[in-house]
Amino acid sequence: MGLNAEIKSVVNWDAPSVDIEDNLRKVIKKMLEHKASALAVKVGDKVAGVVTDMDVMDCISNKEDLDEIKASKFMTACELINDKGVKTPCVQLDESQSVESALGVMATAGVHHLLVAGEKTAGMVSVHDLLKLVVE
Repeated sequence: MGLNAEIKSVVNWDAPSVDIEDNLRKVIKKMLEHKASALAVKVGDKVAGVVTDMDVMDCISNKEDLDEIKASKFMTACELINDKGVKTPCVQLDESQSVESALGVMATAGVHHLLVAGEKTAGMVSVHDLLKLVVE
């Protein structure tokens, strides 16, 4: 496959998610249950942002109350970039982007996960997913 492969082949279109009103305790439990280091944050069926293990660690180190703080307070808010424009973009790519492009965006942004825009939905890809394509 290599660096020119499209990222859509490794995108997790069923990436675990939490609701924007879920508390930190529920976010942590979902991460542990799915062995995930990042979760999509949704309002209904729309992606509102992303929360990572680093966000969780920041909350814990700041002594946030696990049952009081909501995902909306510690997530990175976003709207997927599409033909309708964007208000507060988070790091994301289109499913047809190359592995090389995705790794470049991750390196520049200093992130390990990207939201990926598909035709009708959003998914998530990690640096580990992309590295699998590099060596195949």
